[in-house]
Amino acid sequence: MGPITVTAVIDFVTVVFVLATMLSMGLVLTTDEILISLGQRWLLTKSLLVNLVLVPLLTFAFVLAVPMETGHVVGLLLIVMAPGAPFGPKLAEISNSDVAFASGLMAVLGVVSVATIPITVALLMPGDVSAEPLGIARIVVVTQLIPLIGGLGVKARFQSVATRLHPLIQRLSTVLLVLLIILLTLVYAGEMRQLVGTGTLFISVAVVGAALLLGYALVARVKAREKSSPRRPPRETLPSRCSSPRRVSATQACSPSSLRSDSSVSSSRVRLRVSGADPAKRDPLQQWCLSVKGTL
Repeated sequence: MGPITVTAVIDFVTVVFVLATMLSMGLVLTTDEILISLGQRWLLTKSLLVNLVLVPLLTFAFVLAVPMETGHVVGLLLIVMAPGAPFGPKLAEISNSDVAFASGLMAVLGVVSVATIPITVALLMPGDVSAEPLGIARIVVVTQLIPLIGGLGVKARFQSVATRLHPLIQRLSTVLLVLLIILLTLVYAGEMRQLVGTGTLFISVAVVGAALLLGYALVARVKAREKSSPRRPPRETLPSRCSSPRRVSATQACSPSSLRSDSSVSSSRVRLRVSGADPAKRDPLQQWCLSVKGTL
């Protein structure tokens, strides 16, 4: 099998893996879950800052510090400039993390990267390398947004179909991920060995490690902030006892336990409502409540 055929197979497996992963995410999530997760504005802002600004700048600093071939520099910078790959939601699924936030963040990064990639390329990329925004937008929409939105639509309208399809699509995504890793390892093992001593592997490992540390520090700070910020207790409303037989049943409103637990409030309400009123016009339920209260 020639190199072109192998490359075509890898590209095909990659595209199918992306489609299956995003469709699987859509079949198990709902639009409300994704929107609620993205409602964490502080976490979303920091995630965008890390992916779009800090990691590219850190990689550019490494590239300036360690001499590398131009082709290796271009490839490494392109990887860090194009976030939003579906590996994030898949890894979140494998690690039992917040899949809704990972999927929503991937979608946001994919849309935002249409504008940020050309800008980052113009600022950091050496030589005359350029990026085509329409091509980037086409890839993001076709391979990521359409399957995600399609899965969400199936989940919203055909719950039973989504329940049956999700395990199959999820298993297909996992198998394709393993197959993709095996293919890349076998096909490019020789090229990987040639990178030893060039500084490319060192910078790649350093960038991945720094990105993981930034992500971990980001989540840790947000979680610590959530724990330190006190939450207001829910406002308690006193139940209306003996107010109307349509709203509260007699056994619930005038049970001895409920009258004892709130005797001062309930008795004052009963006195205000009943005292001074014509006994003949009293509500039968109120009269029964007063008779029960008098026996306590």
